Amino acid sequence: MKQATVAESHADERAALASSSSLRQRKKDATHQAITDAAWELFAEKGYEETSVNDIAERANVAPRTFFRYFPTKEDVIYPEFEEMLQRVRDEFFRRPPDEPLMTSLITSMQTMTDTMTASSSRNQQRLMMLKRSPELSISDYIRRRMTNQIEEWVLQRDAGCADVELRAKLASGIIGLIMDTSRDHWVSTGATEALPDLGHRCLSLVQDLLDTRSS
Repeated sequence: MKQATVAESHADERAALASSSSLRQRKKDATHQAITDAAWELFAEKGYEETSVNDIAERANVAPRTFFRYFPTKEDVIYPEFEEMLQRVRDEFFRRPPDEPLMTSLITSMQTMTDTMTASSSRNQQRLMMLKRSPELSISDYIRRRMTNQIEEWVLQRDAGCADVELRAKLASGIIGLIMDTSRDHWVSTGATEALPDLGHRCLSLVQDLLDTRSS
């Protein structure tokens, strides 16, 4: 009987810990959502450039330092799904056959990001309208740097031991960076008439064709 009581006590403790952990996560999720909602409300009301981090923090009823615990920069609020997309690209890249040409693996993996960005939502439509007004936001320096740095790390990890692996990694990340830049510049120069994710998808496919050295 005593053993059963001890076991029940341990079970209660585990349940209490799980409940406490779940509560903390819910609070974190709620704060993240409050900051995101506040930012987008202000972007709609005042415009992106006129909205400061302090404005967002005040609207979300948090301190500015709390904002930066959830978002490294103001631009990151525009792409709240970026980290999730980055993880999806990474997972796909490391699922690719190890003997597959490197750029084929990378470009195929990058398609998962453009597919996600194509998903229709009211916020995505709002973002695209904002990007048309401020094209320089279409691919922020932070996101480009984050993506290319990650690609370099992934290549170094996957191709460790290959000849010239550091050069391979730098060239691969540079090519992806070029695709991102070209997609953005073409999107702006053509009046943003094509959906940016669709254009990115097309550029990825074109580069894959350009790099195809098989004889016809």
